[in-house]
Amino acid sequence: MIKLDYNQARKVHKLIRKECCNCVENNCVLMDDVCVQLISQHNIYCNYFLRAVLPLDKNLSAELLSENAKRCEVCGKYFTPRNNSHKYCDNCSEVKRNEYMKNYMREKRMKC
Repeated sequence: MIKLDYNQARKVHKLIRKECCNCVENNCVLMDDVCVQLISQHNIYCNYFLRAVLPLDKNLSAELLSENAKRCEVCGKYFTPRNNSHKYCDNCSEVKRNEYMKNYMREKRMKC
């Protein structure tokens, strides 16, 4: 069972309403009753949601499922690092690399 805080619960409920194919008008087709996950504010109970819907939102998935998730130093989003030295998510790492190369080339041109 995965614990949720208030902001995570809001993101989960929004994701269920938008992406879950079993949720029709806040009712679960599989259970033929009210969606258990929409009722819950503190935990994730639905296995279908964990396996099929949650992976669609990579940031939320990394935040909830990954025990070694890190927060990006630039944008603050959660991401799963490929090794221990990663400090930035994929988008920010590309921007930081471009900034570094720009400064490196500027210094290199100044030396000539």
